[in-house]
Amino acid sequence: MSEIKEEKTESAWETTDSRFVGFIDIMGFKDMVARSTHEEIYQRMIKIDERIKLNTTINWGKSASQDLVRTTTYSDSIMIYSKNNDFDSADAFFSAISALTNDLFLEGIPHKGSVSFGTMTIDNENSIYFGQPLIDAYLLQEEISFYGIVIHSTAEKSLVEHKKAGPLPFIREYVCPFKNGSAEHLTVTPMYAGDKSGKWKDRSENLDKSIKLLRLNTSGSLRKYIDNTESYIKGLG
Repeated sequence: MSEIKEEKTESAWETTDSRFVGFIDIMGFKDMVARSTHEEIYQRMIKIDERIKLNTTINWGKSASQDLVRTTTYSDSIMIYSKNNDFDSADAFFSAISALTNDLFLEGIPHKGSVSFGTMTIDNENSIYFGQPLIDAYLLQEEISFYGIVIHSTAEKSLVEHKKAGPLPFIREYVCPFKNGSAEHLTVTPMYAGDKSGKWKDRSENLDKSIKLLRLNTSGSLRKYIDNTESYIKGLG
């Protein structure tokens, strides 16, 4: 079982380290490309990038350093990485994902994803990104049948130690719907962070409305994602 390391504040990122890794897939991207102009897609991707940058640079937690979470994007995929497994780093990582998922909903962008944990190499200079946690996160999100973020067992094990160091108000257990049945997993719930201060507010009243609006863009079996997501959000209270 991984242990939380001693707090670090201003140290540089290690190229290879034990870290949390998130993989978020933007749903319906192919359909969006087919139905929208190139400029419309470009503008929407800019909005997504703005939300990513906002939520990964907020000064989360107690640390004075904001460089605790980094991201890469490719086409319809968003990859999010924690600096390491320090308390502040992990806290910033989950806070950023929680706020980002809320913002994606408000922008009308359906998505699903997963969070895993393990040894991950991030070499920005040479554009090299690889590690088992990235594979684990990708494979688990492929199974999900609702719009949300599910925590992989590797990350869940690490969080057992994390919880000893502090609360995790936006991580909830839920019987998640998957393509081949349902199973209880920890999930990262969408929450509203407010502004650059990182001060938490109640989940936005517009969240439920935004999810209902997604129904207008889907038909047939894809609507099960909307039904399952509405049940998930309602279950959060």
